[in-house]
Amino acid sequence: MLSELKEEMGFSRMFREIIRNDGLVGCFRGLTPTLACVPIFWGIYFPIYEFSKPHFIKLYYGEKLHDVTDNHASSPLVSLSSAIFAGAIADVLVNPMFLVRTRMQTESLHYFVEHKEMPQLTMRQTIASLYNEGGGNLLIFWRGLTASMLGLSHVGIQFPTYEYFKAVARRRNDSNEESAVDLLMASGLSKLCACAATYPHEVVRSRVMDLRGENAVSMTDTIKSIVKEEGWMGLYRGLHISLIRVVPNCCLTFISYELTLRWIRENVLQKPGFECSR
Repeated sequence: MLSELKEEMGFSRMFREIIRNDGLVGCFRGLTPTLACVPIFWGIYFPIYEFSKPHFIKLYYGEKLHDVTDNHASSPLVSLSSAIFAGAIADVLVNPMFLVRTRMQTESLHYFVEHKEMPQLTMRQTIASLYNEGGGNLLIFWRGLTASMLGLSHVGIQFPTYEYFKAVARRRNDSNEESAVDLLMASGLSKLCACAATYPHEVVRSRVMDLRGENAVSMTDTIKSIVKEEGWMGLYRGLHISLIRVVPNCCLTFISYELTLRWIRENVLQKPGFECSR
């Protein structure tokens, strides 16, 4: 059983097994779909998040767009609604890419269990394998989507917390803008809080996506299986590794986005004649 292997193998042993059986390149398995899906996910997420905030402000507060204040924009209710709305759309659109990434990353574990020679599947071959596994039904590429929807609680915590820290920083600074350090702290702390509170959905989603063919089960059955075989702490397996990976990634993503958006606002949107030239 794959779960038995996961139960027995800690991070260091699993790392050694990957190096021994798959070489150093095995540590980068799934990099191609990651490089594709992460920018696409945030490229979908951020515009929808920013676009939806004024509409939720209007819905909740009855304010016209030109009357929107900073307090409205940083409202926890507005941030929560916008984050969940944007996350739901991004998850639906990008789920196939996350599924392909997960399959490529966990392929080696199945061959460790079955003691077979492991093929070097490319992203295209992984997609073809999934398509064949689903019997030609494209819905297989949305396996694990239910767990992803459960994970909307993650952005529901992360973004209101992020907006709160940004608002505090703006009030503290004479320029009424967040510094790069403020953005670093806000993004890092908000991601840390969200991960700590909602990490189990990551485990469940990965397990559901990783199950092959006839072994595929529902999200509820997956949760029951994890708790039965590994205890409640099984839902937090790999949390420390995840934090090392996702917190710096989040900080870089958010700072890049915020500073780029600020530059566009100051040098493009406020440029004389912009309205006429659009």
